[in-house]
Amino acid sequence: MDRSKLYASLRTSLFKGGVSQTQVNGIEGILDAFATHGDGKPDTLAYALATAYHETGTRMVPVREGFASTDAGARAAVNKLAVKRGPKSAVAKYSKPAGPYNHVYYGRGQVQITWLDNYEESSADAGVDLVKDPDKMLDPGISSRVLIKGLLDGRWNAAGKGLRFYLDKGDVIDARRTVNVLDKAETIAGYHAKFLAAVKAAGVPVVVPVAPTPIPAPIPTPAPPASGWSALIAILVAFIKGGKK
Repeated sequence: MDRSKLYASLRTSLFKGGVSQTQVNGIEGILDAFATHGDGKPDTLAYALATAYHETGTRMVPVREGFASTDAGARAAVNKLAVKRGPKSAVAKYSKPAGPYNHVYYGRGQVQITWLDNYEESSADAGVDLVKDPDKMLDPGISSRVLIKGLLDGRWNAAGKGLRFYLDKGDVIDARRTVNVLDKAETIAGYHAKFLAAVKAAGVPVVVPVAPTPIPAPIPTPAPPASGWSALIAILVAFIKGGKK
Protein backbone atom coordinates (compact mmCIF):
# COMPACT_ATOMS: atom_id res chain seq x y z
CA MET A 1 0.00 0.00 0.00
CA ASP A 2 1.19 3.50 -0.84
CA ARG A 3 0.11 5.24 2.34
CA SER A 4 0.91 8.69 0.96
CA LYS A 5 -1.82 8.14 -1.64
CA LEU A 6 -4.24 7.08 1.10
CA TYR A 7 -3.71 10.33 3.00
CA ALA A 8 -3.81 12.40 -0.17
CA SER A 9 -7.27 11.00 -0.92
CA LEU A 10 -8.50 11.44 2.66
CA ARG A 11 -7.43 15.09 2.68
CA THR A 12 -9.91 15.74 -0.13
CA SER A 13 -12.82 13.92 1.52
CA LEU A 14 -13.08 13.15 5.25
CA PHE A 15 -10.18 15.25 6.53
CA LYS A 16 -10.45 18.42 4.49
CA GLY A 17 -8.77 20.49 7.19
CA GLY A 18 -5.78 18.17 7.04
CA VAL A 19 -4.93 14.95 8.88
CA SER A 20 -3.45 15.66 12.31
CA GLN A 21 -0.58 13.62 13.70
CA THR A 22 -2.95 12.06 16.23
CA GLN A 23 -5.26 10.96 13.44
CA VAL A 24 -2.32 9.63 11.44
CA ASN A 25 -1.22 7.61 14.47
CA GLY A 26 -4.67 6.07 14.77
CA ILE A 27 -4.94 5.27 11.07
CA GLU A 28 -1.44 3.79 11.01
CA GLY A 29 -2.34 1.51 13.91
CA ILE A 30 -5.40 0.20 12.06
CA LEU A 31 -3.40 -0.32 8.85
CA ASP A 32 -0.74 -2.24 10.76
CA ALA A 33 -3.34 -4.40 12.53
CA PHE A 34 -5.07 -5.11 9.23
CA ALA A 35 -1.75 -6.18 7.71
CA THR A 36 -1.41 -8.91 10.35
CA HIS A 37 -5.03 -9.75 11.29
CA GLY A 38 -7.14 -8.62 8.34
CA ASP A 39 -8.49 -10.49 5.32
CA GLY A 40 -6.80 -8.49 2.56
CA LYS A 41 -10.06 -7.06 1.22
CA PRO A 42 -10.31 -3.32 0.63
CA ASP A 43 -13.92 -2.98 1.79
CA THR A 44 -13.09 -4.68 5.10
CA LEU A 45 -10.28 -2.22 5.78
CA ALA A 46 -12.49 0.67 4.74
CA TYR A 47 -15.24 -0.44 7.12
CA ALA A 48 -12.79 -0.72 10.01
CA LEU A 49 -11.56 2.80 9.31
CA ALA A 50 -15.11 4.11 8.97
CA THR A 51 -16.08 2.51 12.27
CA ALA A 52 -13.14 4.08 14.06
CA TYR A 53 -13.86 7.44 12.43
CA HIS A 54 -17.40 7.37 13.79
CA GLU A 55 -16.81 5.82 17.22
CA THR A 56 -13.88 8.10 18.09
CA GLY A 57 -15.51 11.29 16.84
CA THR A 58 -13.01 11.48 13.93
CA ARG A 59 -10.03 11.23 16.31
CA MET A 60 -9.07 7.76 14.96
CA VAL A 61 -7.26 6.87 18.21
CA PRO A 62 -8.70 4.84 21.13
CA VAL A 63 -10.95 6.87 23.44
CA ARG A 64 -13.08 6.40 26.53
CA GLU A 65 -16.83 6.75 26.25
CA GLY A 66 -17.84 10.39 26.37
CA PHE A 67 -14.30 11.27 25.23
CA ALA A 68 -13.36 11.50 28.91
CA SER A 69 -9.68 11.81 29.79
CA THR A 70 -10.01 9.76 33.00
CA ASP A 71 -11.88 6.72 34.25
CA ALA A 72 -13.76 8.88 36.74
CA GLY A 73 -14.81 11.22 33.97
CA ALA A 74 -16.07 8.36 31.81
CA ARG A 75 -18.03 6.89 34.72
CA ALA A 76 -19.67 10.25 35.29
CA ALA A 77 -20.51 10.54 31.58
CA VAL A 78 -22.18 7.13 31.33
CA ASN A 79 -24.07 7.68 34.58
CA LYS A 80 -25.43 10.95 33.21
CA LEU A 81 -26.42 9.22 29.98
CA ALA A 82 -28.08 6.41 31.96
CA VAL A 83 -30.27 8.94 33.77
CA LYS A 84 -31.25 10.49 30.44
CA ARG A 85 -32.11 7.17 28.76
CA GLY A 86 -33.76 5.52 31.74
CA PRO A 87 -33.19 2.52 34.02
CA LYS A 88 -34.04 -0.06 31.36
CA SER A 89 -31.53 1.24 28.84
CA ALA A 90 -28.35 -0.63 27.99
CA VAL A 91 -26.14 2.14 29.34
CA ALA A 92 -27.98 2.06 32.66
CA LYS A 93 -26.91 -1.56 33.00
CA TYR A 94 -23.31 -1.44 31.81
CA SER A 95 -22.63 1.80 33.70
CA LYS A 96 -22.63 -0.14 36.96
CA PRO A 97 -19.42 -1.66 38.40
CA ALA A 98 -19.18 -5.36 37.55
CA GLY A 99 -16.96 -8.41 37.77
CA PRO A 100 -14.25 -9.39 40.24
CA TYR A 101 -12.42 -6.06 39.92
CA ASN A 102 -15.44 -3.76 40.25
CA HIS A 103 -14.61 -1.93 37.01
CA VAL A 104 -17.17 -0.20 34.82
CA TYR A 105 -17.07 -1.68 31.33
CA TYR A 106 -18.14 1.40 29.40
CA GLY A 107 -17.03 2.02 25.82
CA ARG A 108 -13.30 2.01 25.19
CA GLY A 109 -11.09 1.83 22.12
CA GLN A 110 -11.68 2.58 18.46
CA VAL A 111 -14.76 0.36 18.43
CA GLN A 112 -16.05 1.33 21.90
CA ILE A 113 -16.63 -2.15 23.28
CA THR A 114 -18.97 -2.28 26.26
CA TRP A 115 -20.11 -4.93 28.76
CA LEU A 116 -17.95 -7.23 30.87
CA ASP A 117 -18.52 -10.25 28.58
CA ASN A 118 -17.17 -8.41 25.55
CA TYR A 119 -14.02 -7.39 27.39
CA GLU A 120 -13.52 -10.98 28.47
CA GLU A 121 -14.08 -12.32 24.95
CA SER A 122 -11.58 -9.90 23.44
CA SER A 123 -8.81 -10.60 25.96
CA ALA A 124 -7.27 -13.33 23.79
CA ASP A 125 -6.85 -10.94 20.85
CA ALA A 126 -5.58 -8.22 23.15
CA GLY A 127 -2.96 -10.51 24.69
CA VAL A 128 -3.86 -9.12 28.12
CA ASP A 129 -6.67 -9.66 30.62
CA LEU A 130 -9.10 -6.89 29.67
CA VAL A 131 -11.41 -7.82 32.53
CA LYS A 132 -8.64 -7.02 35.00
CA ASP A 133 -7.34 -3.99 33.08
CA PRO A 134 -10.02 -2.64 30.71
CA ASP A 135 -8.01 0.53 30.07
CA LYS A 136 -5.63 -1.59 27.97
CA MET A 137 -8.23 -1.02 25.25
CA LEU A 138 -6.78 2.50 25.08
CA ASP A 139 -3.52 1.05 23.78
CA PRO A 140 -3.49 1.74 20.01
CA GLY A 141 -2.06 -1.66 19.06
CA ILE A 142 -4.50 -3.61 21.21
CA SER A 143 -7.49 -1.49 20.21
CA SER A 144 -6.77 -1.81 16.48
CA ARG A 145 -6.30 -5.57 16.73
CA VAL A 146 -9.58 -6.04 18.61
CA LEU A 147 -11.36 -3.80 16.08
CA ILE A 148 -10.21 -5.85 13.08
CA LYS A 149 -10.73 -9.28 14.67
CA GLY A 150 -14.09 -8.39 16.17
CA LEU A 151 -15.53 -7.04 12.92
CA LEU A 152 -14.48 -10.16 11.05
CA ASP A 153 -15.62 -12.84 13.49
CA GLY A 154 -18.98 -11.31 14.42
CA ARG A 155 -18.49 -11.41 18.18
CA TRP A 156 -20.64 -8.28 18.67
CA ASN A 157 -23.39 -9.50 16.36
CA ALA A 158 -26.28 -11.30 18.06
CA ALA A 159 -26.32 -13.94 15.30
CA GLY A 160 -22.52 -14.29 15.20
CA LYS A 161 -22.34 -12.91 11.67
CA GLY A 162 -19.10 -11.19 10.76
CA LEU A 163 -18.46 -8.35 8.36
CA ARG A 164 -18.07 -10.50 5.24
CA PHE A 165 -21.60 -11.85 5.67
CA TYR A 166 -22.84 -8.35 4.84
CA LEU A 167 -20.13 -6.92 2.61
CA ASP A 168 -20.06 -9.95 0.31
CA LYS A 169 -23.65 -9.03 -0.51
CA GLY A 170 -22.80 -5.37 -0.88
CA ASP A 171 -24.90 -4.56 2.18
CA VAL A 172 -22.93 -1.75 3.78
CA ILE A 173 -25.93 -0.55 5.79
CA ASP A 174 -26.53 -3.85 7.60
CA ALA A 175 -22.77 -4.24 8.08
CA ARG A 176 -23.27 -1.94 11.07
CA ARG A 177 -24.88 -4.93 12.81
CA THR A 178 -21.35 -6.19 13.47
CA VAL A 179 -20.96 -3.37 16.00
CA ASN A 180 -24.16 -1.72 17.20
CA VAL A 181 -27.30 -2.92 15.40
CA LEU A 182 -28.18 -0.13 12.92
CA ASP A 183 -27.13 2.88 14.99
CA LYS A 184 -25.95 5.58 12.53
CA ALA A 185 -25.67 2.86 9.85
CA GLU A 186 -26.27 5.17 6.88
CA THR A 187 -23.84 7.78 8.17
CA ILE A 188 -21.11 5.15 8.57
CA ALA A 189 -21.88 3.75 5.12
CA GLY A 190 -21.12 7.21 3.75
CA TYR A 191 -17.78 7.25 5.58
CA HIS A 192 -17.08 3.75 4.26
CA ALA A 193 -17.49 4.89 0.65
CA LYS A 194 -14.89 7.63 1.10
CA PHE A 195 -12.43 5.41 2.95
CA LEU A 196 -12.90 2.72 0.30
CA ALA A 197 -12.02 5.19 -2.46
CA ALA A 198 -8.86 6.13 -0.55
CA VAL A 199 -7.89 2.49 0.06
CA LYS A 200 -8.37 1.60 -3.59
CA ALA A 201 -6.25 4.58 -4.63
CA ALA A 202 -3.46 3.44 -2.32
CA GLY A 203 -3.68 -0.35 -2.71
CA VAL A 204 -4.57 -2.82 0.04
CA PRO A 205 -1.81 -3.88 2.47
CA VAL A 206 -0.46 -7.40 2.00
CA VAL A 207 -1.69 -9.48 4.94
CA VAL A 208 0.98 -11.45 6.78
CA PRO A 209 -0.72 -13.34 9.63
CA VAL A 210 1.01 -13.53 13.00
CA ALA A 211 0.46 -15.89 15.91
CA PRO A 212 -1.85 -14.56 18.64
CA THR A 213 -0.21 -13.14 21.74
CA PRO A 214 -0.93 -15.47 24.68
CA ILE A 215 -2.29 -14.00 27.90
CA PRO A 216 0.43 -14.42 30.57
CA ALA A 217 -0.50 -17.02 33.18
CA PRO A 218 -0.65 -15.75 36.77
CA ILE A 219 2.47 -16.47 38.82
CA PRO A 220 1.56 -18.99 41.55
CA THR A 221 2.20 -17.94 45.13
CA PRO A 222 4.76 -20.31 46.72
CA ALA A 223 3.64 -22.20 49.79
CA PRO A 224 5.25 -21.06 53.04
CA PRO A 225 7.99 -23.40 54.36
CA ALA A 226 6.90 -25.94 56.92
CA SER A 227 8.07 -25.50 60.50
CA GLY A 228 7.96 -27.28 63.86
CA TRP A 229 5.87 -30.45 64.07
CA SER A 230 4.54 -29.99 60.52
CA ALA A 231 8.11 -30.11 59.18
CA LEU A 232 8.91 -33.28 61.15
CA ILE A 233 5.73 -34.97 59.92
CA ALA A 234 6.59 -34.02 56.34
CA ILE A 235 10.05 -35.63 56.72
CA LEU A 236 8.55 -38.84 58.12
CA VAL A 237 5.97 -39.04 55.34
CA ALA A 238 8.68 -38.58 52.73
CA PHE A 239 10.80 -41.30 54.40
CA ILE A 240 7.87 -43.77 54.46
CA LYS A 241 6.98 -43.08 50.85
CA GLY A 242 10.57 -43.48 49.83
CA GLY A 243 10.69 -46.91 51.48
CA LYS A 244 7.82 -48.21 49.34
CA LYS A 245 9.51 -47.61 46.02
